Amino acid sequence: MDSLTDLEAARGSAGSFLQYYWEAAEHDTVEELEDDEAEIRAAYTAIQAVAPDDPASLTGLTLLQLGTLRAHLNDEFGTSEDHFDYEHTPPVGLDEEDEQGRELAAEVVRAAERALALQGSDNLAAFSRACALHWLGEHEAAADAYRDVLRIDPYDHIAKARMEQLEGVELPEPPGGLVTHHPHGFHLLEMTHLIGHSGSAKGWVWLFSDPASVRSAAEGCLETWLAGLGHGLDHECGIWTHVPGSADKGFALREAIHRTAEGRPFIDWSQVPLPDLGLDPLPAGQPIRWQGQLHFFGVTEHDDS
Repeated sequence: MDSLTDLEAARGSAGSFLQYYWEAAEHDTVEELEDDEAEIRAAYTAIQAVAPDDPASLTGLTLLQLGTLRAHLNDEFGTSEDHFDYEHTPPVGLDEEDEQGRELAAEVVRAAERALALQGSDNLAAFSRACALHWLGEHEAAADAYRDVLRIDPYDHIAKARMEQLEGVELPEPPGGLVTHHPHGFHLLEMTHLIGHSGSAKGWVWLFSDPASVRSAAEGCLETWLAGLGHGLDHECGIWTHVPGSADKGFALREAIHRTAEGRPFIDWSQVPLPDLGLDPLPAGQPIRWQGQLHFFGVTEHDDS
């Protein structure tokens, strides 16, 4: 890597591979994922050789460890519910005899703490740490860790539910307009249709740090998204922007969708607020956790039909 462009490309490539790994960990075993895990780790190690204090790499390595723990948990407990993001089923804990699982969870804690030492408002690292402590049965430490998650993002409903369960309390719902403390600016675009009462969806979610990519993604899928109207229970077509230090802004993109005289749909971007992201936009390839959901840089396709 000889330039900033090479570094950005390396981050993007590692982030894409990490997304594949996370999705594969829902079904594959730790042993089946060994080669992929080693390749992703090597990619982040190469980035750190050039940029030792690269927070995107530390976040990626934390999620890599969490993905490996995910594979172990799915192998041990099944895949009917997500072991990290299912609100109504908290972690049941790892058996003392489960040496592999406990070591994997401890590795998540160590990786997350390295990421948080460099960037204390990394909500993905903070939530990963809290989950791992919860699975290790360290309930007091886990509750404190979930409290840290809510300090960064008061709208993380999973962290709120876990803390309520651990401490036997009922926390008030956060009011609107609070500032979330994610360190980087980003745009999140969602164009989906709700197709099941369980929350299953069809469509796309994109995470970007530049307006041109947002516009290109929305225009590329506009006709397909419009064709799905009327075939689902609900729909989402919106853009959310996070600028560090400011309250997050959302815009219902459907309000800016019009048709030409010939009937062709288009988006009037003059109606769409896409604020400048400030001095620290999200690096390419870096995943985030925002309002209780994991998002990967670029596109995530949902097809639960």
